[in-house]
Amino acid sequence: MRISRLHLEAALSSGAHIQLPADSAHYLGTVLRAREGDKALLFNARDGEFEATVITSKKGRVEVELGLQTRVPHCEREGEALSLHLALGLSRGDRMDYAIQKATELGVSKITPLFTEHGEVKLKPDRLENKLRHFQKICVNAAEQCGRLDVPELDTPVSVEEFLGQDSQAVRVLLEPGGDGRLSRDEAINSIEILIGPEGGFSQRELELAQNSECLVVGLGPRVLRTETAPVAALAVLQFLYGDLS
Repeated sequence: MRISRLHLEAALSSGAHIQLPADSAHYLGTVLRAREGDKALLFNARDGEFEATVITSKKGRVEVELGLQTRVPHCEREGEALSLHLALGLSRGDRMDYAIQKATELGVSKITPLFTEHGEVKLKPDRLENKLRHFQKICVNAAEQCGRLDVPELDTPVSVEEFLGQDSQAVRVLLEPGGDGRLSRDEAINSIEILIGPEGGFSQRELELAQNSECLVVGLGPRVLRTETAPVAALAVLQFLYGDLS
């Protein structure tokens, strides 16, 4: 039986007794029907991962006792690891959810939603706050599922112009059908920012802004990929060339 992993911001240490927050308690106690003596894994990037034993599970309240540390903390963005920052045009329906989930599974370090000229998603402040909470939950759930210790940093949405105007030492890549930019297989790259548009793609003005910002405009072969497919394909290729899939 597969043991559930739960991400907690609280400090974790062997021997600690922790009352799970409402969402985690509902999932473990109500959805999975965990009872006293059942096992789980609790983790975060700061403290690592620990075995946990349920000591109380009733009426939406779940308390666990932490046992042995199973994984020590580490930072997937340091050393030889590839730092991937995904800037993705906001899109309708569940496309954005899918892209964020798969980007997390593929080891992206940071995600910035983009307001784009061809994008049809317009969010008022109250809806924006709810949407960001929703995206954050997707990041956490995907991290729990895929085994990573950290959760990608999620930025507040910005325009393409604002994003390109930020100082960065990373290699910037914009995906666009027909783009002729190239990344060298032999070049050692440890930090990449990749921009991907919404359903309608980037506008001509946004493409010119990218080119004027020394951003490589590249394509992914002769096919036009959907906005939710492009991040999966691009991140997998980048992890293979420069990251941990090689």
